[in-house]
Amino acid sequence: MTEQAYTDAVRRNSQRVFLIALSFTRNRADAEDAMQNVFLKLWKHREKLEDRTHIDKWLTRVTVNECRSLLRSRRDVVSYEEIEELCAAPSFSREQDLLCEVLQLPKDQRTVIHLFYYEELSVREIAELLHLTQGAVKKRLSRAREALRNRLKEDSEYGT
Repeated sequence: MTEQAYTDAVRRNSQRVFLIALSFTRNRADAEDAMQNVFLKLWKHREKLEDRTHIDKWLTRVTVNECRSLLRSRRDVVSYEEIEELCAAPSFSREQDLLCEVLQLPKDQRTVIHLFYYEELSVREIAELLHLTQGAVKKRLSRAREALRNRLKEDSEYGT
C-alpha cells in the first residue's frame, strides 16, 4: 500500500471506524484513542493489505478488537452524563438521534445493532467477528430492536 493509498483508506474509513469505536466505548475520547491505534496498526500492516474490500473488513475487525482491549484495560463504566453530553449537541438528523438511542443500549445489543445496520455486516459475519453463534447474534438483534422500539415509543409519548 502506498502512502497515498493509506491516506485514502484513512479518509474513507475514519467516520466508520470512529462510530464502531464509539458504539463500544460510549466515550468520545476513548473512541478517538481507539481510532488512532487502529490507523497506526493499518500503517504497520500496510504492506500486507492492498485490496480495498479487504482493508475495510480488516479495519472493522481491528477496531472491534482494539475497543475490547481498551475496555478490558479500563474496566470502568461510562456514565449516562457522558452519553447525554454527546447527545445534547444540536441534532441535525433523525439518524443522529437514533444513534444516541443506540448508544444507550447495553453493550452487547448496541454492538450488534451498529455492526448490522451501520456497517451492513451479515449475521454470519457478526457472529465470526464477535465469536458468537448466529443464533446468539439474531437474539441480540431482536432484543435490541425491541428495546429501541420501546425507547422511541416512550420518547414520542412524552413529546421529546
